[in-house]
Amino acid sequence: MELMCNCCSKLCTSKIPLFDPLSLDEQKELVSKARHLDYKRGETVFHEYDTADKILIIRYGKIKINHYSLEGKEYVLDILVQGDIYGEQNIFGGKTFEANAVALEECGVCLISFTDIQELILKKPEIGVKLLSVVGQKLSMANELVQLLSVNDAKARVAGFLLFRSSRIREETIELTRDDISAYINVRRETISRKLGELCREGAIELIGNRRIRVRNKDILREAFESKT
Repeated sequence: MELMCNCCSKLCTSKIPLFDPLSLDEQKELVSKARHLDYKRGETVFHEYDTADKILIIRYGKIKINHYSLEGKEYVLDILVQGDIYGEQNIFGGKTFEANAVALEECGVCLISFTDIQELILKKPEIGVKLLSVVGQKLSMANELVQLLSVNDAKARVAGFLLFRSSRIREETIELTRDDISAYINVRRETISRKLGELCREGAIELIGNRRIRVRNKDILREAFESKT
């Protein structure tokens, strides 16, 4: 369902550092051109190889970015939360999306066309500078994830992921299923459950139901991760 509610769509820009250089009127103009869509859990926002002609801003909820191997194995590349941006890297030359985007729960997105973003950059060059900064931060996070996935020890990998994810979302409570964590760091679901249990007993984390993990002691997690790197 498409929504054109200004009170909701304003969130697309007002809480995104990328658009800080814009005045309120300029933000309203950008919002008026954007599309505001809502999705139910399990619905696809876009498919891999769809034309990349827009950036996606998460208004609320969570979206999984994934792709599948030729054998059908799922790999999770990121989990987007409120305020996150996706697709900005394609402004600099990408023709198609490199992954799928699937709603993990009810969520809302704001879609802004590349044409509107490019016009903004011409008017406000500082937007282009901020955009490059966002891309740089994501490259840095990708390098962190590569380092994490290079660790062979399962417990270290789980501990490193919890540190990575907590830093990524700037929160102590991580809300992901065991299956999503498994696809994110390529560790069997059963192994993840065992290692989470160990970290819980050691006081590093608190398990709240099947979907929430609260980080209690980052030093313990860091020790578990760094001892195997």
